[in-house]
Amino acid sequence: MQKKLIALAVASLASLSGAAFAQSNVTVYGVVDGTFDIINTSGATGAGRGAPDYTRIQSNGSRLGFKGTESLGNGMSAFFQFESNAKFDAGGGLDTARDSFLGLKGNFGTVKLGNFSGPNRDIASKLDVVIHSDGIGDNSALLGKLGGRASLFDTRYANSIAYITPDFSGLTATLLYQANENKDSTPGAKVNTSLGELGLNYNNGPVYVGFAHGKLTEKNEAIASKFNVGFDADTTETRLGGMYTFGDATVRGLFGHTKADGSLGNLKQNVWGVAGTYMVTSNGKLLAQYFRAKDLSGSRTGVTDFSNTGAKFWVLGYEHSLSKRTTLLAHYAYLKNDDRVSTVSGNGKGYDFGDGSTGIAGTAGSNNNGLKFSGLQMGINHTF
Repeated sequence: MQKKLIALAVASLASLSGAAFAQSNVTVYGVVDGTFDIINTSGATGAGRGAPDYTRIQSNGSRLGFKGTESLGNGMSAFFQFESNAKFDAGGGLDTARDSFLGLKGNFGTVKLGNFSGPNRDIASKLDVVIHSDGIGDNSALLGKLGGRASLFDTRYANSIAYITPDFSGLTATLLYQANENKDSTPGAKVNTSLGELGLNYNNGPVYVGFAHGKLTEKNEAIASKFNVGFDADTTETRLGGMYTFGDATVRGLFGHTKADGSLGNLKQNVWGVAGTYMVTSNGKLLAQYFRAKDLSGSRTGVTDFSNTGAKFWVLGYEHSLSKRTTLLAHYAYLKNDDRVSTVSGNGKGYDFGDGSTGIAGTAGSNNNGLKFSGLQMGINHTF
């Protein structure tokens, strides 16, 4: 009798579990990307820069995710996503750093909260030409870095909430706010950091146009600005870009303006880029992009000469689809820091590849003026 009751209980649980999965429409998905990279550096000297030339195995943007939706009736649904990095090279493993969120959507639009990209990053990714906007060729190498520091707007924002409007004949808008959970009112050590972004996108037929504006407010007394402009800082990022598709080709353009104001003054910089793709066969795509970070400008204390503080970035590549899910890729990238980047930005900073960064440009105590990178990346990208 007891065995029959146990068997009945197990069967009931299995039935309930199957029903739950059917109702929640859970999907397991991911990307596995592996490349063999040949990295060369030249043009700068200084202690602590590490090996100038080397090879590596790189896991570019490999990820594992779970997502699902549930219909709530009357055109409304709940949705969720949990996505983790799933690197298989050195330092790999699962984490919670990628887009993970929960939300509701319906005729009113979409509301979501969690950890996810903002409009500025979304526009850059949309207009990138390399697969999944990852590796040594992605356009984040120069965007938003203000003299070679880490971009504050090409990341994912934890503790955020966003509203996305319904689609009006291809036009949508996004409002994002990152909560100030780190607020500390201790006299002399006050901390209050928050961020807001607005995005507008028009995507209709062959035409895509995107605009984004974001502002990071650092009302801090004890923590200096991330862009070396002192305390009590405001940093803004504004981007405008577009893409036109005609036949087997696309042309793309992107402009970005970064500005940081703080107790030591302000720094400003413009970055622009052009890009394109062409399907040489039904399975083979040529790609290219060029980005230019212009010289810094502003009125920061201790800096009178902002010349030669930009960088140039070239990318050429070919991607060949073996199937709908598996792609062979070969990318070549070349990045050149101008002759005074390290001197003006401080802390040995300089421009580096984006998601495929070497870490050499950011080594403290180094002279990275005029540092040049070249990289050849060959590998496989598989989605599931």
